[in-house]
Formats: sequence, C-alpha cells, structure tokens
Amino acid sequence: KNIVNMYRSKLEAMLGAFEKYMPEGVTWTRPEGGVLVLDIAEGYDAEELFQIAIEKNVAFVLGTVFFVNGQGKNTMRINFSYMSEEMNIEGVKRLADAIKELYARKK
Repeated sequence: KNIVNMYRSKLEAMLGAFEKYMPEGVTWTRPEGGVLVLDIAEGYDAEELFQIAIEKNVAFVLGTVFFVNGQGKNTMRINFSYMSEEMNIEGVKRLADAIKELYARKK
C-alpha cells in the first residue's frame, strides 16, 4: 500500500509536468504500472528525438522495440517509478525541450 501511494504521487507529478511543459501534438497514457507511453506527433521519429534528448541528459525507451511490425516510430516508454518527483519533473522539462527542438528542425 505504501509503494502504491508513493508511485501514485510520482505519477501525478509527472502527468502534471506533461500538462505544463509538453508541446502540442504530444499525447500520453495514464498507466496502471510504472511506465508511461508517450507519442510525439505523427511524422516524427522517436529515434531522432532520442539523440537530441541524450544531449539534454534525459533518456527513454524507443517504442519500436515493443512492436514486431515496425510500428511505433513516434512512440516511447518513460519510467516514473524510480526517480524522485523533482527529478521526474526536470526530466519532463528536458524531454519537452528536446521535442520542441525536433519539431523546429522539421518545419
């Protein structure tokens, strides 16, 4: 019960940060476990985003590894259960900046 409450707090902090910082065209799930699924706008590639994100010291798992048919190029998985609420929020800010940079490159 204590772990569920701790995870819930971390999840709510991360979801609040998504609402506040993510640019238009980004959607996400409300998970039941410790991993969120995040989608960037169609036509953008999470693998290209990964390179930008690493430069900003934030990482995620590419969504394509969860598909057997080559789909999921614009998806990623993000864990919220390990880091503190503060680190999760900082990670969301960095990821949002990386997504904005990716979008700006493709305009």
